[in-house]
Amino acid sequence: MEKLSDPGILEDDVLARAVLSFALLCSPAIAVAGDAGAGGEVYKRYCRGCHGKDGRGGAHTFMPHIHNLTRKGYIDLRPDGVLEQIIREGGEPYGMSSYMPAWEGTLDDKQIDDVIAYIRTLPLH
Repeated sequence: MEKLSDPGILEDDVLARAVLSFALLCSPAIAVAGDAGAGGEVYKRYCRGCHGKDGRGGAHTFMPHIHNLTRKGYIDLRPDGVLEQIIREGGEPYGMSSYMPAWEGTLDDKQIDDVIAYIRTLPLH
């Protein structure tokens, strides 16, 4: 396999991620058929330790600073498909913090849909 640093060469998976990210960012939000109630339980178990009970970050259990999921102009502008990919693959592939773990293999598709539905219920500040 050739290295990314070689001029003009992109590995297939990197190119595929770039195309998917671009398509998701340019498309309107896709409605997720998640259950916000069930998502609250998933959030409490897997997300609250870093993002805090109210989604504002600063859970005091983890550093460095974690994104505030309730900031206007941040989470509300992200299509559900983008959130799904970030939850599934972690933050680093999408230019976000490498401290955001990949939850694929831990959370199934329904749990991811549910936690996105729950995050959408958090009040924006």
